[in-house]
Amino acid sequence: MFWLFIAGGAIYLILQFILKPDPVKLLGIYGQPGKWYFLKFNLMRFVIDRRQKKQNSKSKSHKEDNKENLMNSQWGGDGGERDIVEMEKKHDMKQDWSADAVFFDASNRDGWYITLGTAQRPNNIINLFFILRIPEIGTFVNEELHTDTNVKSIQCPEKEWKTESGFIVSCIEPMKKWRIQFNGKLASAPGKINFIKNGSEEMKDGIKIFDANFDLTWTNFGNQFDFDKMCSPTAIAHSLAIEPWSRGLFDKMRASHQSHYEQFGTISGDFRIGNHTASGIRMTSMRDHTIAGYRRWSDIRRYIMMIYHLEDGTCVHTSVISMPETVFSHLEFGYIVTPTGETKPVDRVHFSLPNHGEDRHFPDDFHYSFEVDGKIHHADVHIKEAVSFKMGLDQACQVTEGMSEFVVDGKPGWGFAEVEYRIQPY
Repeated sequence: MFWLFIAGGAIYLILQFILKPDPVKLLGIYGQPGKWYFLKFNLMRFVIDRRQKKQNSKSKSHKEDNKENLMNSQWGGDGGERDIVEMEKKHDMKQDWSADAVFFDASNRDGWYITLGTAQRPNNIINLFFILRIPEIGTFVNEELHTDTNVKSIQCPEKEWKTESGFIVSCIEPMKKWRIQFNGKLASAPGKINFIKNGSEEMKDGIKIFDANFDLTWTNFGNQFDFDKMCSPTAIAHSLAIEPWSRGLFDKMRASHQSHYEQFGTISGDFRIGNHTASGIRMTSMRDHTIAGYRRWSDIRRYIMMIYHLEDGTCVHTSVISMPETVFSHLEFGYIVTPTGETKPVDRVHFSLPNHGEDRHFPDDFHYSFEVDGKIHHADVHIKEAVSFKMGLDQACQVTEGMSEFVVDGKPGWGFAEVEYRIQPY
């Protein structure tokens, strides 16, 4: 009788567990850990870790003639060789939403900030944005940033991204050296804006235009971080485990995949903006490259990317992205580069999107933490100046580049807090 009572109690508890409903999504958008979270998390962490190790092992043993198709790769890579020359070149735009994007940002403790995005799209279009902050002088942007960030590109060699407005981005030596040149006109910055409609904007009154040129050299520090093969299985497993699983979820994840890698380094060079000149300016920088058969900015509902360096030489990238109609409602990932050049993945990013700027009014001061190798690091962030603009072929998203100061575990740092919102429908 006693054992029958125990068995009945166990069956009751099991049924209670199975019939327990999953928690509702926060604000109807953001997934939360449900009753199967522990099982889903550990299963996905095992699968991702095993796949990464398997594909990394395969790529080392593959021959040169079995190169990976980066434009149509899959999570973890397909096991082919990722040749750095192939990775660093500009790829053909064979699909309507193809993209080959190169991005730089840089800053230093003196208050210089620079960011440049050049995403090659089909039909000789580049998604372009450029921001330069010179302390005690002002903040300048490419002229088109005020109206439409889809600009005309010029056909050029596969190692260059070139616009009619005067920007040239060139790969000099794969994974080691790049060059950024500009000769044209820059405009005064628009500041922080909350856009209410999709599409291009009219140039506002009072914008000042300046003749400008600069010639910059980017040089790497440490190895590249390949998001397919080096992201923390813990971070990705958690981001997947909070979502309701279905065959459609994993099909969408495969369809929306992009090849993406990053490197930290330094940018140095000379500037002339109007009557102001500056020589030998040096900043710590991050460069990334995204290769995608399909990239539509408006698939992303919102995100924050925090990219910065500390005074001890540590470099940090931590991000949280929400694209609930595609796969992830709260995807977190990142990595650090130590002062010795060692690259380590970030296992968790403790930053809640629903608690920060869900009303599209993002705070200028906030706190978050992240985990690396079992240690939690605490970060305070202050956005000292921000510039907003629209992005995407359909101009349906707004990006705000926050030029920021950071304090992590008591160490000061400098960099960007980049915040994105889809405009309509949000």
